[in-house]
Amino acid sequence: MNQIIDYKSFGGSVKDFDFKSRVVTGYLTSFDNIDHGRDVGVKGMFAKSLKERRNDIFFLNQHKWDQPHGKFAVLQEDSKGLYFESEPLLNTTYSDDALKLYDAGIMNEHSYGYQTIQSDYDKKDNVRYLKEVKLYEGSNTTLGMNPDTPFTGFKSLENIKDLETEQKKFIKAIANGTFTDETFILLEVGLKQLQKQAFELGKKSLDTKEPLIVDTPKLVVEPNIEEQKQAINEFIKNYK
Repeated sequence: MNQIIDYKSFGGSVKDFDFKSRVVTGYLTSFDNIDHGRDVGVKGMFAKSLKERRNDIFFLNQHKWDQPHGKFAVLQEDSKGLYFESEPLLNTTYSDDALKLYDAGIMNEHSYGYQTIQSDYDKKDNVRYLKEVKLYEGSNTTLGMNPDTPFTGFKSLENIKDLETEQKKFIKAIANGTFTDETFILLEVGLKQLQKQAFELGKKSLDTKEPLIVDTPKLVVEPNIEEQKQAINEFIKNYK
């Protein structure tokens, strides 16, 4: 049976990472702030998932179910949001690339895939409060690696100076990095996205003082969750 999954991206959510231990820590989301989709996450929204299906929640690369990093050693709500500590990332080329992208300052967002179970809508303020969600996975994000997942990076970049800084990071990574061919291609895609956003921001500034805002990702259909879950568990076992 197909399962409708929505995605939420949270910028600046990397707390720390360690090449030697291959462990990443940070937040998948924060509570009590209005995101670009006019949604507000409420503390306790993940409680049921964390209690009932903790072992079925995976750490993925760019929302790709065929590229699991593994699972979470720690996944819990605190006063700020949904905090995580990964298990050591699997010894795969895409996990190696992810660590290099963290180090280059390019991988600086996380996101989670979920299904809304319970929410309240405030018509007056046009805000939806997420009170309970079914959590499937958390992912590192920035580059638009999954063609089925809308581009989620660079949302917080609202001025030319920030965009130029990010472009320099991408250019340096492309020039000096030791990535897989796929990641090199995606770095070039990301650079073009930045250049396009800089162009649109410059164009928009001629007409309005409002900052450029990237659209919130739309709903997508993620097929065969249970089958993917079983396949990932087998995949993880083979790499440990």
